Amino acid sequence: MLGLQVTTLFSILVITVIVTIFLAFINRKLVKFDPMDEPKGIVLLMMVAVQTIDGMVREKTNDKVARYLTPYIMSVALYIFLANIAGLFSLDTPTSNYSVTLVLAAVTCVLIEVYAIKAKGSKAYIKGWFEPFAPFVILNIFSKLSTLLSLSLRLFGNILSGGILMSVIYQMLASVSRMIPLVGDFNILGVMVAPVLHFYFDLFSGLMQAFIFITLSISFIGKELPKEE
Repeated sequence: MLGLQVTTLFSILVITVIVTIFLAFINRKLVKFDPMDEPKGIVLLMMVAVQTIDGMVREKTNDKVARYLTPYIMSVALYIFLANIAGLFSLDTPTSNYSVTLVLAAVTCVLIEVYAIKAKGSKAYIKGWFEPFAPFVILNIFSKLSTLLSLSLRLFGNILSGGILMSVIYQMLASVSRMIPLVGDFNILGVMVAPVLHFYFDLFSGLMQAFIFITLSISFIGKELPKEE
């Protein structure tokens, strides 16, 4: 699961292009939007989304950090959601490959350390690795690695298990369908049941996993920032 197949690379490229085009389209709409007009359609939807995500970021961090962190959180949420539901469009699901989720988690972990350095200063940051005693540097390193593993494995495991479960259900329904007279090899039960299952395992679960990833990312970054009075 650590290697990337050609089909997975193609799926990643397609999703990246879609995200880029979508963001460019939204940017154009917002540039043309007159603040004096009542927002509607895609503009209203994006305003609600931005306010929601920005509120989540500001709650755990502060206004200064949110100004730069919110765009990243929104972009990664959109990317993960599209990657999670890629299977609905006959594409490989990138987030069912650990290499992809590991990279996504690594970016968040880098941001955690960057904001920690900005908040504490270089000397205090380095000193923190050896607290409360110098030998604890080993435990502190493992603590940082646990964040990386937690973010990456949670997303990877949930998406992969959902895909495997769907495959098992399809095979089971196909076997039952063959027992129905005049149906033959046509998986009629799969056609009937699949839409409901895909709604949960792909759409709902895909959205929830994207939400969980960004929520944890915001929380981990927020922990490194000083508490506001």
